[in-house]
Amino acid sequence: MNEMSQDPISCKTILVGDSGVGKTSIIGRYLNQFKENEKATIGASFSNKLEKIDQKEILFEIWDTAGQERYRSVNTLFYQDAYICILVYDITNKNSFESLNNYWYNAVKENGNDGLIFHVAGNKNDLYENEDVDRKVVEDYCDSINAGLNFVSAIDNSTGIDEMFRSLGKKFIKSEIYQKMMASKNLPPKLSKGENNNDIKKKKKKFC
Repeated sequence: MNEMSQDPISCKTILVGDSGVGKTSIIGRYLNQFKENEKATIGASFSNKLEKIDQKEILFEIWDTAGQERYRSVNTLFYQDAYICILVYDITNKNSFESLNNYWYNAVKENGNDGLIFHVAGNKNDLYENEDVDRKVVEDYCDSINAGLNFVSAIDNSTGIDEMFRSLGKKFIKSEIYQKMMASKNLPPKLSKGENNNDIKKKKKKFC
């Protein structure tokens, strides 16, 4: 196996949802960079993390998008070429859940790739006593859009965030998009004009 085939596969992952639902805090907790009282994201921010899942290396390229309405037209640019979309809502705020169905899911669906993996994250699970959305309603919604579901808490480090990303990595590895990416990496090199297969073999031997 050549060195190129051992490179990690990049997986562009976007988090969307209303302002204040905790997208930035979820990412901060996943990256071990959590800060309380995070400021609202302006435009979008980018970070990444390498995960080894089922003996495969996945580089999560994570885009945190702004939830304010004035940034919505700009956000559509970040939906392109994404492989995973995490729809985030605040379990104590029913309006933030309704926004997933009324806007966020459709906006990403219309501007994203075919085969995009959707997932719903109910954040602020540490405040479950103040929950404002019936979980059966959330589960039915996830079923209707073929999305997975995790209830997570950026405040409570033991609740679900690492597990969510790892489960999404496993889904990505099983996806048709991943299989196509792996196939393209393992294609034989193209011949330059005047080259034959023996020339290619000599080049490989030279750089081994």
